[in-house]
Amino acid sequence: MKHFFLQVLLIAGLALASGRSARAFDYVSWDGGLEWVDSDDITLTQFSWVGDFESGKWDSSVSVAYGTYDIDYEPVPFDFNGESVVLDERIASFQFNTEKQISEGTWLIMGAGLYDGFTNYRALWLDEYYRQQYSELFGFPGAENYVEADPKGVNGTAGVRWEYRPGTGIAQFSISRLRDDVSPGYEIDFDGLRRGELTLATTAASVSTENVITKHLRSYAELRASKTTDRSTRYGGDIFLYVAHGEKWVTRWNLGGSIEDPEFEAYYGGLSLEYKAQDSLFFFVDGRYYNDTGEIENALLFTSAAPGLTSERLGVGMRWIGDVWSARLYFAPLGNEYEPTQENTDFFQNLYSDRDWSIFQVAFSRTL
Repeated sequence: MKHFFLQVLLIAGLALASGRSARAFDYVSWDGGLEWVDSDDITLTQFSWVGDFESGKWDSSVSVAYGTYDIDYEPVPFDFNGESVVLDERIASFQFNTEKQISEGTWLIMGAGLYDGFTNYRALWLDEYYRQQYSELFGFPGAENYVEADPKGVNGTAGVRWEYRPGTGIAQFSISRLRDDVSPGYEIDFDGLRRGELTLATTAASVSTENVITKHLRSYAELRASKTTDRSTRYGGDIFLYVAHGEKWVTRWNLGGSIEDPEFEAYYGGLSLEYKAQDSLFFFVDGRYYNDTGEIENALLFTSAAPGLTSERLGVGMRWIGDVWSARLYFAPLGNEYEPTQENTDFFQNLYSDRDWSIFQVAFSRTL
């Protein structure tokens, strides 16, 4: 039963993916991709499939994703309850999005999805740490508060898109609600073992606009806000500029950031340069820089909050676009550097250690 929900997700998703002959809808295109991310002690993979289809006046998409985590879990030398172990976990997700034109230049947007499994390697690493520390505290005050993690979640989205300048100006507003059964955190003191929230609820809203400014310049801007259980509201935004330099060269610029009281700040930027070698063949290089101040610490004695992080990536890739088939290849080394852990986070030195990652992506798409 451990991965029953995960298997249901995959069966439902693949059933839709294989239903091309169904009269209820007509496929327009599909995209499939594989991503592999690797460091010395952690390997992540993800397979994804997205199908776009039409059904009457509705334009919809279905996406299915399946990911794996392989982690060489290694506790710090002074963790006397810890032991080395290889962690092997899976995550599956399913998402459905649809839109319908309700008037001239206006569309109604809706979506829903669900997932089963750990959403990132950090959550899996921390779950193993807490399991080794607290799963066998028989007779200790609060020992009954320890529970085996079963992370999963659902989401729903509704919104509206308005084409305020036909063909050149679009604005969109959406609001989402998410419910996540998470792997909880724990604290232990003289009163015994205490458990963090098992379920987190998040409400998020975003407003965006996309504009064709000139025949060589296009922009996209987004503002967003989200409120999660027991946390302050987080605000963020992004700006993208797409610039065509003649017939051969295109640059894509991105700046963004987010803030949350009392002390979280993050900012990032990216640049991509693409060259058109032939009518159907493109080469590109891109780079990205990210920095944050670390997660907000709200524990009294002991916390797993991540310290400040700086990340840098520089990648190369190619795109081929045919009449029916298209393909994309991409490779990038990525470096993460964390600020030093403090006394109340030293048990997580191996989780928040500097890592050099390798990223490899391959994707295919087909227009039907």
